[in-house]
Amino acid sequence: MARKLLVIGASGLLGSKVVAQARGRYDVIGTYNPEVDGQDLWRLEALDIGSKDEVEALFKKFSPDVAILTAAMTNVDACEKNPTVANRVNASGPALVARACKASGTRLVHVSTDYVFDGRKTRKYTETDVPRPISVYGSSKLAGERSVLSTLPGAVVSRTAVLYGWNPLEGKDNFVTWVLKKLRKGEKVPLFEDQSISPTFADDVAKTLIDLSEMDVSGMWHTSGPDCLDRPSCGRMIARVFDLDEGMVAPVPSASVSLPAKRPRYSCLDASKVERLLNRKMMSFEHGLKAMKEQEGKAR
Repeated sequence: MARKLLVIGASGLLGSKVVAQARGRYDVIGTYNPEVDGQDLWRLEALDIGSKDEVEALFKKFSPDVAILTAAMTNVDACEKNPTVANRVNASGPALVARACKASGTRLVHVSTDYVFDGRKTRKYTETDVPRPISVYGSSKLAGERSVLSTLPGAVVSRTAVLYGWNPLEGKDNFVTWVLKKLRKGEKVPLFEDQSISPTFADDVAKTLIDLSEMDVSGMWHTSGPDCLDRPSCGRMIARVFDLDEGMVAPVPSASVSLPAKRPRYSCLDASKVERLLNRKMMSFEHGLKAMKEQEGKAR
């Protein structure tokens, strides 16, 4: 009998990739937030992750062997404007899930973010670096990490960064699909020249999360792409891979735009620990973009 895998946040970019890769190996149950994702996703279970009753009822109903928690409020500026909602989803939600996992003996993999760091370093952040978030989003995600590991020390927390890939939900863009849309319309793409990131292919990290769930490991793991690039360099690489005009990428200083939330200037993650464990490299940005291009060609 197939083991039961619960993917919390299955309608999002990362969650949908986990579901796609786990089908056939697991009996997969996915959840979505009906307020955000609409009612047409009939194959999934609706869940308000901030509701103790709903979380407990879900675990009692399905008794999953493994849970992968990808659901989060990830809009950094929306979190800054709505800290109560951000903390309900990103801090209280994971705490409730961890308690439910503990009660039901469920293995938990929880997804966190590079934004738990302040960006003052100039080398990749490792798992032993001290988090110092500078936004509501970062602090809410850090609270979620800490709740998970204090409740369930055997859980895995996976920090990833700047996820990209083809999203199953219409109108939900990520960094790469947003840049692609603008380039294909012939529009200038302003990108912050003073932000360095580790772009992460959602398909690749989905595989990594499943691998980690199946191994006898716990604690903190950085699972981002291996590159450390400023955003204009990313934009130019997107243009090159998709045969678009690199000249439309316009480097701008982050100070030129007034945004509600602060962003770390440098949030590159060091994924060498997980690479050693899995004996494989995380997928580079160039290879991830080429995989996206190939997927799009097949879809057409």
